[in-house]
Amino acid sequence: MEKSQIENFGAILDLEDTLISEIVLIQRNMHDAVLTKSWETLTVLVNNMNEASTDFNNLDRQRDAIQNEMTSAELKPFSNKLLLLRSKLAQSKIENRALNDYISITRGFINGVLDKTSTKTYSRYGQIVQKQPVSVLVSANL
Repeated sequence: MEKSQIENFGAILDLEDTLISEIVLIQRNMHDAVLTKSWETLTVLVNNMNEASTDFNNLDRQRDAIQNEMTSAELKPFSNKLLLLRSKLAQSKIENRALNDYISITRGFINGVLDKTSTKTYSRYGQIVQKQPVSVLVSANL
């Protein structure tokens, strides 16, 4: 493989490492924003996450295309960077799972509360319809 392609591979790995570190930080800040109910901050963070994720996916496709053409001897100098990148990806998955679990538990709790407080609703055909909230706003001033 050409030397410029190998150098490009190293540069892409460095960019991916920077982006995945940024993504993990955004995920932690998103978790904090959800816990503190800072919805404006959360909106900004979600937009930042979408941009960073798109950039990372584009870089990852480029890296993968180059990596598939490289021999194991050419990949060997990059093994530490690849290992670090994989560990940060795993950390990002953990952060994402924690946020998803929190949201799922909260949604389940709210659905349970609404099921117990609401009366049955019937469709126009006489079947019982379960209410599923689209969104719920809980005031902390209650």
